Order: sequence, then C-alpha cells, then structure tokens
Amino acid sequence: MKYTEKVKQIDWLAYNVVQLKVSKPADFQYSAGDAVEIKAKDQDPGPFTMTNLPDEDHLEFVIRIYKDHHGKTEAISKLKAGDEISFTAPFNTFKPKKRAVFLAGGTGITPFIAVMRSMQKAGELDDCLLLFSNKTRKDLFMEDELNEMLGQQYDNVITQDKEDPDYYGNIDEDYLKKRIEDLTRPMLVCGPPAFNEAMEKALKNIGVKEALIDLGS
Repeated sequence: MKYTEKVKQIDWLAYNVVQLKVSKPADFQYSAGDAVEIKAKDQDPGPFTMTNLPDEDHLEFVIRIYKDHHGKTEAISKLKAGDEISFTAPFNTFKPKKRAVFLAGGTGITPFIAVMRSMQKAGELDDCLLLFSNKTRKDLFMEDELNEMLGQQYDNVITQDKEDPDYYGNIDEDYLKKRIEDLTRPMLVCGPPAFNEAMEKALKNIGVKEALIDLGS
C-alpha cells in the first residue's frame, strides 16, 4: 500500500539532521520501531523509521542528510510545509525489550527513539542502557531528551574529537566489558554496516550469546 500526505513541519536538529513531521493517514497503524519507505520529489524511495509514538496525530522522522546518497536525503531536507511525500505501509525493524542495551552509530539511533519513548511511557526504560557513537560533538542530536530519559544510563561516545564526551574513542571490547556487567541482556545494534559488524563481533568476543544480539529485521 502507498500513501501520499503533506509535510506539516521540518526542523533542523543539527547541522546535518532534520526532523520531519508528516500528516498521518486515518487508517495508518504502526508500532514503536516500525519504518516505511519514503519517496520525496523525483528521488528513489528509502527506508526511514518513525520516531514518535503511534498514538500521535502525525508521523515524525529524524533523518541525517547525506549529499552522496543519490539525492534521497538532500531532497527531503529541501521539503517545506505543504509539500507532498509518499510512503509505504509500515514494517518492523526493532521491538521494545526489557533491560535492553542499545548500541547506536549515528542516525542508527532513529529506530531506538520510538522504542525508548514507548518503554519510558510504560515505565520499562529504567534498566536500559544507551551507548551512542558519533564522529564529533556537533553530530549529536536530541541530547537533552536522551539525558532526561536515561540519565547515567546514556553514554556519548565520540570517535574523532576530544570535546569532553562521556568517552573518547571507539566502542570496543574493553569499553563494553566495563559498561555492561550483565551479558545476558538483549543487545540491540543499529548503525552503518561497519558499525554493526564491529559491534556484533565485539559482543560475541566478550561472551554475549548470538541469540541476544538483535541487528533489526
């Protein structure tokens, strides 16, 4: 099924990240962690996750703008209120899991945003941990909300500068062993392919069972 709706609002959350709000079709139902394929203007469609909760009257997306992604995200960044976009029926990427460790690389955090918001609403987020990796401090977004939701259970991991992050460097085996005491927790991983591969390997090397590592569907 294909939907066509109007853009309600678009805001910049960082120098290369936009928050897009779109009218929600009356018959559109989804769960936290679901995504759709979005087509903007004459570009090919691409997958993006809804970041707001299903009971709201609009759809929200947080999208990093890449000029080299065949124009998909750049076209989205140029949308204005009133413009039309089309998108598919929703499909699942991740589901809420109690006691989860979220390992996110860049905008790989977007599938986790609605999941964490849903868990917070249900009172199930207190035992979760978010490890959020970005290249530089200026790449961070939604930092205030993440701090409010998770407090000490939220780490900024900055890989390319030393501008006072929680941790400078890469999320490696030593870091994971220090930060994750209970290796029987669900490990949800989302980011670029190289990040996902590195996290899966590191988690296995420190003793996490493969069945506990969720790379999304």
